Amino acid sequence: MSSVIPRVVPVRGGDVQPTGSWLYVWMDVDTGEIAYVGGTGYDPELRAYLHVRSEDRRLGRVRATVPRYDERDFDVLAFELPDAADRPAAKQALVAHLAGDAVADELREVTESIARAIDAHRGLVRRHPASS
Repeated sequence: MSSVIPRVVPVRGGDVQPTGSWLYVWMDVDTGEIAYVGGTGYDPELRAYLHVRSEDRRLGRVRATVPRYDERDFDVLAFELPDAADRPAAKQALVAHLAGDAVADELREVTESIARAIDAHRGLVRRHPASS
């Protein structure tokens, strides 16, 4: 048992309230290709689930936009953002950084650290391919 302190998930007025800020990257396990970059205030596991299970294109974006998503294996790498970070701006900066474009100074540290983590994960996946 790791902790007796509960995690509080606030539900107010019938809606679950976000409790964090995350960027996440869907990486194809076989190719290392980045298939999708997203951002959320909810748990990354929940967002990943909705991406592949929801028939609503706004929630199931991977299902709606990534070719053969259901035939491929992905690792979803999730990165918690600092409290003060502007999630949409950070996502845009990460996409730009991954495309090789310039990133504003205030977001460069975040995007560079995420890019390093992605590269490290690619190296791990290549050394330990997924078992079939």
